[in-house]
Amino acid sequence: MATTLIDTRKSIMTQIHASWNQFRTTEAAYELMFGGRQYYENTQRIPFAEEFKKSDAPWTTKQSVLERNTVHANKLIRLYITLNIDVAYRVPIWQFFEIANGVVGRIKDETKLLKRVQKVLKLEQELEVHEPLPSATSLFTHTGNLSLEEIEDDFKVKVKEARKLAAKEAKAQQKAIAQAKRRNAALRRAKKEQKRKDAAKEKKKALKRTTDWIQANKHGKTNVLKMLKTMEKDGYTIKDVIEELERQLD
Repeated sequence: MATTLIDTRKSIMTQIHASWNQFRTTEAAYELMFGGRQYYENTQRIPFAEEFKKSDAPWTTKQSVLERNTVHANKLIRLYITLNIDVAYRVPIWQFFEIANGVVGRIKDETKLLKRVQKVLKLEQELEVHEPLPSATSLFTHTGNLSLEEIEDDFKVKVKEARKLAAKEAKAQQKAIAQAKRRNAALRRAKKEQKRKDAAKEKKKALKRTTDWIQANKHGKTNVLKMLKTMEKDGYTIKDVIEELERQLD
C-alpha cells in the first residue's frame, strides 16, 4: 500500500513492480486474480511483476500515462500520510496505473473526499469541538458513528454562529477603541487647558511681583527725595546727606 510518495527521480515501473510483489500475497490479490481464495487451486499462482508479459500486465506501461498518473497519485498519497489513513485502506502504488477506465477519476474522487475530511478536522480544532469526532480513516471509509455529511452540516451551523459572534466581538472592540480615543482626546484637551491656566496664573504672579517691586522702589525714591529736599532746606551739604544715609542703612 502507498506509504511514501512515488519517487519521480527513479523508474516509476520499478516502483510499480515492487508494489505488486508486495500486494500479490494479500487476500485482495486472490480476489483480483481468482475471484477469492476459495477459488484458488494448488496448480495456480499469482505471478511476480516481472513475470507478466507487457500485454498481460494489469498496469499501463506507457511513459506519458505513468507520468500523468503519478502527479495525481502523489496528491492522494500526501493526504494519506497527512491524515494518517490506515494502510489497509490505501491504494497500492501499482493500482494508480491499473489498466482500467476512470483510474484518474477514482484517484481524484478519493482526493476530494480526503480534502473534505481534512477540512472537517481543521474546523474541529478551530471551533474547539469538545465531542470526539470519528478518526480520519473512519470518515474516509464511512464507518464512523457520525457520517462526514452529518459533521459538515453541523459545522456549517457552528461556523455561522462563530462568525456572528466574531462580528459582534469585533463591533464591540471597535466601539471600545472609539470610546478610548474620545477619552484620550478629552484628556489631552483638559491637560492643554490646565497648562494654559497654570501659565496664565504664573504670568499673573510674575506681573504682581513686578508691580510690587515698582511700587516699593517708587515709594523709596519718594522718601529719599523728600529727605533730600528737607535737608537742603535745612542747610545740609551732600556730605551730610551721605552720612545720614549711611546711618540709616546701618
